[in-house]
This record gives sequence, structure tokens and C-alpha cells, in this order.
Amino acid sequence: MRPGHRRLAAPLLFLFAILTPACSGDRSAQEPAVGSVSPPPNLVVVSPAAAEMLAELGLTHQIVGIGDYVTRPAELNNLPRVGPYNAPNVEMVLELQADILITARSDASRGSNMRLRDLGVEILELDTSDWDGTRQALTTLGERLDREERADRILESLESAMAGIRRQVRGGAQPSVLFVVGRDPLYIAGPGSHIDEMIRTVGGVNVAADAGSPYRIASLEAILARMPDVIIDTSDNGPDARRGRRPGPWSTWDFLPAVRGNRVFWIDPDLLVIPGMRLPAMTERMGRLIHPEIFGEPGETDFKSFRESQPMEMTIEESP
Repeated sequence: MRPGHRRLAAPLLFLFAILTPACSGDRSAQEPAVGSVSPPPNLVVVSPAAAEMLAELGLTHQIVGIGDYVTRPAELNNLPRVGPYNAPNVEMVLELQADILITARSDASRGSNMRLRDLGVEILELDTSDWDGTRQALTTLGERLDREERADRILESLESAMAGIRRQVRGGAQPSVLFVVGRDPLYIAGPGSHIDEMIRTVGGVNVAADAGSPYRIASLEAILARMPDVIIDTSDNGPDARRGRRPGPWSTWDFLPAVRGNRVFWIDPDLLVIPGMRLPAMTERMGRLIHPEIFGEPGETDFKSFRESQPMEMTIEESP
């Protein structure tokens, strides 16, 4: 449904969109009159980073559904869930009368996105795989949803906060850091990622700075040879996930400076992996792991997020 059209009950909407388009009559007769104000678009957001951006832009009241991986802000968790970003439930998106689906750019979601476009839902794909893309995503949302000035102010505030953090570590030591996103195979954060940006901002050196892409599979042998001083591992995301300062499986390689110095940290990926509005806070958390003498010792909240301590009610219904 497009802004300005009369809203239909959810079941009728689906039938209208798929089975009886000819019964809608003259489309031009349903367009808003010249000079009238169209209602704000209904939004379904399946990108976690975009959900946080929409909150900062003051647009949560327009969100009618969220993706399975969206956890912030907490006020959205009671909304219907429409599936993962790479396979949203088309029928549910339509039942929610979404005008715009906001998603992460992904080849895997191409089929469902094309179907939704054909049924009249605008698809807004954002690339938040690196920090530059995240900044552009915020600008894009501001332009599309009439929040340009606010988006500009947010970006200025983010850049100012990051500059302040850089000043705190200027001239200090530069420990080498390995940031693990996945294991079996080993998947690490490289140049161009917001993670690399955070490591450099707090005075660390990414051991994968020459990886050639923001994220990539790496050889364990090559990584071990680089002898990281700090290991930050976000790969464990199971129900009994390892959290805190402990060597874990990395104890196998007790010659590593990070293992010898008890500087292996297991962290909920929600706290560091999702780029967006929390970047300064995430960077300070990174600082506590890499430079505790400057930012303070890490505490429990630096390892485990509210998402792990508060079970999330899933409201999505499976398609028959």
C-alpha cells in the first residue's frame, strides 16, 4: 500500500495485492488530492543497524514490524517479527501494510525483495558493512524520511565523539588486536570495517589490517604468527555462550601474548559488531579492552548485553 491509500484489514490487503488487482478500480482516483498531506509511511525494518538509526531519527512510531535480529531499541521488541533480513516473510510484510521495507544489502534477499517490489512495497537497501557505508545509510534514511537536518546533526555528534576518544590515546602504546567474528572457519574483522575503525581510534593495531576486505576468512597459522596482544572474540553466540576475560579455546596456544597476559575477551556480538548510533559507546568499550589504563577496566556489562539477560519474545508466525 502506498501513502495516501485507504488502509484495508490485513487479510483483505493480502488478497487485494495478490489475487484481485483488477478490482481496485482506477488507481488515479485513489491518489491524494493536490495539496493534501500524505500520511507518513509504515516501515518494516529488518536491519539491526537501521533500526537503531530510525530510533535516533525519531521514527520508531512509524515502525510496524521488525526483523528477527533486531533487538534495539527495546521498545521495538513487542512488534511483530517478519523473519531474517535475507528472507523476510512476504505475506507478513504485506499484512502489516508496510510502505517501505528497510533492509541490509544482500544477494540472498534478492528474491523476496523483488516480490515485495512487484506488490508495491518500496525496498530501501542499506550497506552498513563498513563505517563509511553506515554514515551513508544514516544520510539516506534522513533524505528519504524527511529527517535530513537531524541526520546531519547526528553525524556531526558521532564524528565529534570519535575525535574526542582519539585525543585520549594520542601518543600512547599500540597493542596488536585480533577481532574474531566467527570460528570454524576463522572469520576476522579487517580494514574498512567499523571494528577496524574502533581499534585504530583507541590506539590499537589490527593484526588483520592488510586483509584486503572488511571481513574475511583467515588462516589460523597466519594469525598465530602475528602474535596478538589482545584477542576479542565475538564468535560464541549460543545459549550458554562464553563471556568475560578467559582464554577459552585460545589456551591451546599459550605462547600468544594475549593468552599469557590474560587479555582474551569473549563478548556478545550485539555489543560491538552492529555498526550504527552506538559507535562512540562501542569504541569506549573497545578502549576498556585495549587500553584499560586510559578508559578503565572492563566490567560485566562490557561482555554481556541486555539481549542475553532478557529473553526476547518472538511473535513471528510461520507460513503454512
